[in-house]
Order: sequence, then structure tokens, then C-alpha cells
Amino acid sequence: MTTIFKDGSFFEENWQRIETIEDLPQTGLVLLPLKQFLSDPQAILSRKDAVAVLVEAGDDVEQLTEYLDRLAVVAVDFPSFSDGRGFSAARVLREHLAYKGDIRAVGKYILDQVPLARRCGVSSFEISKPEVLKALKAGEWPEVTKYLQPVGTVDELPEGTRPWARRSRRDFQEAAE
Repeated sequence: MTTIFKDGSFFEENWQRIETIEDLPQTGLVLLPLKQFLSDPQAILSRKDAVAVLVEAGDDVEQLTEYLDRLAVVAVDFPSFSDGRGFSAARVLREHLAYKGDIRAVGKYILDQVPLARRCGVSSFEISKPEVLKALKAGEWPEVTKYLQPVGTVDELPEGTRPWARRSRRDFQEAAE
């Protein structure tokens, strides 16, 4: 069982991680690496149970375009807290490919990255670090209210005279009250 954080709540899920298509069971929730999924997507999607794909750093998420409407979850790997490719993959999925399903962060992200990943389109988090789990259960949310990159999934206002700087609309509304 894996602890998942989504929409302020915790729950347990049991996705079976499969490394090769030869290990694919007939039933059960499975999570496959992108390369394995693309080796025979029609056979994998013909299973009766849900399928998820793991996008690793450096993978081209656009290869999933024609299959996105049939994937329960697209898991995006954050191999290290200093590797930002997971943020880019999430943005491409949400903004350019218009994926409406669950984008799940997996890997070695830190608590400070959770709000930023949400901003980029991540909708759930597989919790593997005990310190992240503890902080989220305690209600910690290291919100950043000023950004230097606009995203298409969040309602924001320009900040000052710099067109790339953004301010959270929520921050603006709280200041007005």
C-alpha cells in the first residue's frame, strides 16, 4: 500500500509497479514505465483494470497524446529535489495536452515543491518521504504567492511592470479585504 495525498486528504492505494510488459498480470491496477507502455499500448489498455503510466525524467510525454483519455493516472517522477523536469512534464500534460486525469508526483520531491507542483498541474502525491508525510499531516503548506513564471492552470495577476512576474489572485483578494 502507498500513501497518496490529494485535495487535502490522505488515502492508501495499491498500484502494482511493473518493470517489463512480460510481468504484466491479467488483473489489478498496474503502473508501467512509459517505454514499456508504448511497446504495446493496445494490449495493455485492453485489460479490464485501470492502467497508469510512469513518466521518468527526460521522457517525451507527448508520446501519450492518443492514450491520455484511457489512462487513470500519469505518474511523473521527480528523481531528485534539484531536477525540475517533473514540473515541465506536468505542465505539458495539463496545459498543452489538456489531460484531465490524475497527474501524480512520485519520487524524491521535498515539501517546498508540493505547492509548486500543484501549480504546474500535479493533482496527487505519492508520499515516500516520512518528513513530507508528517508535515502534510500537520497542515504545513509552504505557499509561495509571487512567481516568476506564468502557468496556464492557475488564475494569476501580473505583478508590477515585469510581464513574467505573477501574483496569486488569492493573495491579491486577501490584501483587498
